[in-house]
Amino acid sequence: PLPESSYSPAQHRRHTMLLQSELARDPEADPQAASQKVRSLHPMLGWICCISVVGANPDGSLRTPVSFTAAGPDEEEALLRAFWDRVGRLERYRVTWVTFNGKAFDAEFLRTRSLVWELIPPRLDLFDDYLYGFHPHCDLKCLWRRSAVRLEDVCDLLGVPSPKQEMNGDGVCAALQAGDLDAVRRYCEADAVATLRCFQRLRPVIPFRRQPSPA
Repeated sequence: PLPESSYSPAQHRRHTMLLQSELARDPEADPQAASQKVRSLHPMLGWICCISVVGANPDGSLRTPVSFTAAGPDEEEALLRAFWDRVGRLERYRVTWVTFNGKAFDAEFLRTRSLVWELIPPRLDLFDDYLYGFHPHCDLKCLWRRSAVRLEDVCDLLGVPSPKQEMNGDGVCAALQAGDLDAVRRYCEADAVATLRCFQRLRPVIPFRRQPSPA
C-alpha cells in the first residue's frame, strides 16, 4: 500500500469507504490489517513492487523468468518504464499473454499505475479483458467463472507445483517492510512459472476464439 500520508482527499475518502466495507464483512478483523489489505488491492491506493514474466520455447521448455522490482513507491516509475521497454520489443510478434485473474485485477492495476506516471504502454493487447476470449489475453481463471477457484487449486488439479509455498500474496507487504524484496521476486517468479505450466496443461481444452467484431 502507498503511505496514507501521501493520499489526496479523494484517496482518503476512497480508503475510508473501502475500509468500512471490509470491516462490515468481517467485524472481528484487525483494522490496521484490514486497512493494509484494501490499500494494497486498489490501484489508486497501492503501488507495484514486482512484475515477473516468463515465456516458453517452441519445444515447451520454460525460459528463465524475468523480474522488474521496486523497493519503494519512488522506484515504481523506473520499474514500469523497464517493463514497458521490454514489452515494446515484442511489438512485431503475435503474443498470447497468460495470467490468472489478470483480467479482473492485474491488467487494471498495471494500466492505472502506468497512468499515474504518464506512461503510454507500447501495446495494449495485455489489457484485453473480454471474458469469453482467450487471445491475446488468456486469463485461466475465466475457465472457472462460476467457481471460486484459486491458482493453487488449479495447480493441485493438474499436478503442477504450487507457488504458494515460501510465501503468498498476503506476505508481500511484510517482506517489503523487512527489506526482503528478493523473497517477493522469488514468489512472483514462482507464480508466473506455475501459471504458464497450468496453461500448457490446459491449452488443449481452451477455446481460442477471437472477440467478435462490432456490427
